[in-house]
Amino acid sequence: MKPNQEFSRVNRPVQAAESYYSRLSRVYDLLASSEKRFIRQGLDLLDPQPGEMILEVGFGTGYAQQRIAQAIGGGFSAGLDLSIGMGKVAQRRLFRSRLLEQVGLVQSDTLPIPFQNNIFDAVFSSFALELFDSPLIPEVLQECRRVLKPGGRIVIVSLSRDVPLPLMGRIYENLHISFPNILDCRPIPAQDLVEKNGFVIKKSIITSMWGLPVILLWALDLRGSRAKKQRVG
Repeated sequence: MKPNQEFSRVNRPVQAAESYYSRLSRVYDLLASSEKRFIRQGLDLLDPQPGEMILEVGFGTGYAQQRIAQAIGGGFSAGLDLSIGMGKVAQRRLFRSRLLEQVGLVQSDTLPIPFQNNIFDAVFSSFALELFDSPLIPEVLQECRRVLKPGGRIVIVSLSRDVPLPLMGRIYENLHISFPNILDCRPIPAQDLVEKNGFVIKKSIITSMWGLPVILLWALDLRGSRAKKQRVG
């Protein structure tokens, strides 16, 4: 299989996913601690600025939301996640940090994204796009493009099928196929998907987590001339 060809499905009802992540929510930061350095690298690429409006798709426990809200000052950060339990953990984190008033967290397990057209300067998503079933990923990316201002930017951090999977990646993918209710995320051809859904990639970084390829993408929606003035992180 070439890196950008077919990739495995997520054969689990959305309601089951919500229940699963709500059960894990109180210990998720511990379980997913290895993801945090990649999230921080993604936020460095995002480079949130004071006064910006930024949407995070899949905010989880609020780890990235806290850092985005601190960076944008008088701006506004919105977060979207399907898990009620994750939302409660994120709210507590933001309340303790005195940031809750400048953040809007939305629990939703359906598309479209419940925000108006052309209102966000940037979209951020880390280890979330690969949780969607394959037919839904283009819809998610198109929705991200819809809510972005023309020329807006998107940063994606994802398990990657953009390069040939090493042994650990192939083992992990087979485990995902065999145990989809436990390992629901899987490597996806993120770069190919982002490019095919209206974005122009300006920076791409391939790295590794426990032998699994991880990609960090910085891309623009080039509907407007404002994109020419955007800085590449």
